[in-house]
Amino acid sequence: MNTISKPQNKTNDKKDNLLQTLVNLGTVLLFFTIVVIIYKLFIKVDYKNLREGFEVNKDKFENTVSETKTNTIYESSLKNIYGDNKRLLCSLLPSINEKSNICKVDNEPYIIYKFPVHIIKLIDGSILSVFNDGNIYQKDTIKSTLWKGPIKNSMPLGTIPLRMVTLSTDLKTLFGIGYDNTLYVKEPTKDINPTINISGEWKKVPNNTDIIYILFDNKTNYLISIDIDGKLFTKTSHDITGDNQELITLIDRPILRAYYDLNGYMLIIDNKFDLYKFSDINWKTSQLQTKRGANPNKLQDILYDNDGKLYGLVFNQNSFMLQIMKQSAVYYLSDFKPLDMILSSKNESNFIMSEQDILKAKLGSLYDYKKYNIDEDETDNDPNFAYQKQLLESKRDLRQFCANRGSNTQNVNYENYELLADVENNNNKIGKLKNVIKNLMKYEPDKKQIQEKYAILNK
Repeated sequence: MNTISKPQNKTNDKKDNLLQTLVNLGTVLLFFTIVVIIYKLFIKVDYKNLREGFEVNKDKFENTVSETKTNTIYESSLKNIYGDNKRLLCSLLPSINEKSNICKVDNEPYIIYKFPVHIIKLIDGSILSVFNDGNIYQKDTIKSTLWKGPIKNSMPLGTIPLRMVTLSTDLKTLFGIGYDNTLYVKEPTKDINPTINISGEWKKVPNNTDIIYILFDNKTNYLISIDIDGKLFTKTSHDITGDNQELITLIDRPILRAYYDLNGYMLIIDNKFDLYKFSDINWKTSQLQTKRGANPNKLQDILYDNDGKLYGLVFNQNSFMLQIMKQSAVYYLSDFKPLDMILSSKNESNFIMSEQDILKAKLGSLYDYKKYNIDEDETDNDPNFAYQKQLLESKRDLRQFCANRGSNTQNVNYENYELLADVENNNNKIGKLKNVIKNLMKYEPDKKQIQEKYAILNK
């Protein structure tokens, strides 16, 4: 009996081992199956929303980014003009991993240096800027060298890089457009006297998608936007959540930026990063002034200084970045030069533009600016003083122009377009003002006394 039972025990042991192995494999397989099911049901990643290096939380931001075109006129313009400079493109556009400061070009790593891509001025004179990493930074003045940041809550939802920031016309509400091409807002503080809340939370503004830039109409105060194709749109009321209507203009090209100059003319940066001005102050029915050409520099953004000259974010291909430069003269076609050359110049700058003027040129319009203690030169309210001041400045420019022509040893025949444009604009303004004053004086009972006080009105 004993010799027969041993083989049977061995056979049973083999069967038990095989069964145990199958059970173990089945348990492992069941475990992984449960893990996959849980992942798909509860931790599903929406890969369609992984755009431009940020992930969208659809619960908070539904049906916005997933339907948004990310290859806008800005990106296509960069590729058309600077497509051969891969390091520049890599530095300008926010990285897929915003925590990384390394850019790989042809599998070779390079450090990405931080620099501004859009700048505005605040009420207190400080500068707020969006950098190439999509965050907001701030410094005390445009001439300061130290930037503070990134500012807390710079990015909408903490993950969406910004294209630009700007103020509302109340000068205390902050707007921003992200790389999802959507408009966001930071509401003012809830104090008794509300102020701008730079570190507040971004909130999405309804009915403002597929846009890359905004400003306000200086006539209607309506919000104007540039869409992802470089076309202009306007709100049909003061409600920024209202409907958008395309502006049918005589612009013959897509545009990336729009501003007002110190005289109220519209300036634009087109899809070649060239700065132009409209030929008439009524820009909606006017063509671009192309006969004089564009500014010689390729520009990303501009901002006025108090002396009437523009600061510009100028493309520097050799350094693979945008460089802050400043104009050498008060004219939109004037060349931009490095700040060290401008600041070291011995020429004294004249005060031409107030803080109000600078803000209005950038934003397009202001709402009751006197509430915000913005300095205004009261002497400019005196028409006699303003006329004499302008007359002296024109004579000074004329003398300088004649001196320059006298030192022209090469006998080159040229025209000073800056002086010609200023004289033309100023003469038109003076003529219109005189006509308005004459019409008003017809019905003024104290006409004689006013004419005696302001002799200029008799000319």
